[in-house]
Parts: sequence; C-alpha cells; structure tokens
Amino acid sequence: VKNQHMSIRSLLTISFAFSTFGLFSQNNYTPTYNELLTEYRALNRNYTSISKLDSFEVTDRGIPLHLLIISADGVFSRNSLEDRTVVLIMNGIHPGEPCGINASLDFARAKLESPDKNVVYCIIPVYNIGGMLNRGSYSRANQVGPNSYGFRGNTKNLDLNRDFIKADSRNVMAFYKIFHHWRPNIFIDTHTSNGADYQPTLTLLSSFPENMEPEMGSYLTHTMEPALYTAMKSKGEEMVPYVNVFRTTPDSGFKAFTDHPRYSTGFASLFNTIGFTTEAHMLKPFH
Repeated sequence: VKNQHMSIRSLLTISFAFSTFGLFSQNNYTPTYNELLTEYRALNRNYTSISKLDSFEVTDRGIPLHLLIISADGVFSRNSLEDRTVVLIMNGIHPGEPCGINASLDFARAKLESPDKNVVYCIIPVYNIGGMLNRGSYSRANQVGPNSYGFRGNTKNLDLNRDFIKADSRNVMAFYKIFHHWRPNIFIDTHTSNGADYQPTLTLLSSFPENMEPEMGSYLTHTMEPALYTAMKSKGEEMVPYVNVFRTTPDSGFKAFTDHPRYSTGFASLFNTIGFTTEAHMLKPFH
C-alpha cells in the first residue's frame, strides 16, 4: 500500500491524457501499426538514457509484442526497482477502440520530457497487433472518430479480452512474461465504449476490492478512486463509474461489471494488482 500512495498523481495524468490534443488525435486520426511503432521507436532513440523499447515473443500475427519502459534513473529491471511504483498500460486489445492508443503515445512523450522519479511506466503500444493491421471503416460505424481503425478480433478472430485464463492466443503468452516480470502495482487497460449514450466522456471500471488483499482494496475504494474522480471533475471532464445499460432505465441503479479473471483487470486482481479499465465515449469528439 505504501507504494500505491506514490502513484495517484501519475494515474491522474494518464486519465487527463484522454482530453489532450495529440499529434494524431487533433487530426481525428489514429495511426496505423507501422506509424505507431515508428513513433515509439523515434521516442526511444531520442531518450535512450531513460527509455527502453523491449520486444517479446511473437503474437498470433507473427509479430513480437512491444513494450516501452520509462524509468527516470535508467534502470529497466523490476528486481532493481523494488522501491518504485510500476504502472503497466495496455492499449488496443480491441483496436477499433483507439482512444488509448493515441492517448498513451501523447502520455509517453510527456513522461519522457518530464519523468517521475518514483514511478516506472511500462506501455504496450498495441496488444492486438493482428486486429490493428486489419484496418477498416465499418466495424464500429456509429463511432465518432477516425475514418479507419482496427478490428476487435485478433488474427485468429479471438476476443483477447476473454483470453487471460484459457490462453488460446500467443498474445497472452507474451503478456504473461511482461506482467510477471514487472509485477505492476497498477494496471490500466484502455477501451472505448460500445455506444450507450450518456453525458460523461470517460467511465472507469475498477478492480473489485473484494478480490484483493483487504488493506489494498480499502485503499483503492477510500483513497485512490475518490482522488481520481475529484481531480477529473476539477479539470471539467467529470468521470463516472462504468455503466452498461441494455434497453432498460436505471431506476433501480446500475449493476457493477464483474471482472472475472478471463478479463485483463480480473486477471491482474489475482496478483493483488490494482486494475482499471477506461472506457472513453464513442459518441464524443475523438480528441
């Protein structure tokens, strides 16, 4: 829990990145896979003392999974960073939901220019490489945003956000290596909503505190989440808990989404990692 106190400011910064104007976002455009990797490689070349672009075993597409590590003191091994908070950010598990892909690229630039001494950031630029390469314009037809974007299924047409226990994909094998080496304190999985119409731009799905060690769960509920919601409201972009409504009115309240371990954040909870799924609103302006 002590390490978690160092991470609130950094997590807030990640949340705020969703409302920034980035290189691609301001043009209502999400990069192709090759454009995205080119940008990350350029960032890594420009900040070699504090960044490392790692690659892991190949995904179902036959292309290695990449990870950008940002470490202010240039140490890139978890075993040498026991006193640091580690934040792992994963983008593009559903590449048709590209907000996090753009936001994390902007965020990486900002953190490389002004790194946090007590936090190490590990960013997966895109997890579903096959889905990102399967680019089109019609799989999310009502989405306000880029004219072209990736596809939900991966090369084997698997929904990778249902695969963290059954492990049918090679993608998840690479993720296991990243997750178990870095043992993140906080894990963030970025998504875009599927179309329910509501006012906030961003909804947040948090780990169930009941699935975590009691002191960690209490910290999440009573300290971390209130800080996130308050800070977002102060920025004029009020955030609310994740809602999922199908053909009903919420007169009796909303049911919480149960993130079983087949989902990324539910998997993270098995290892006492605080997990967040961000859902940007597909009907709001892309920037």
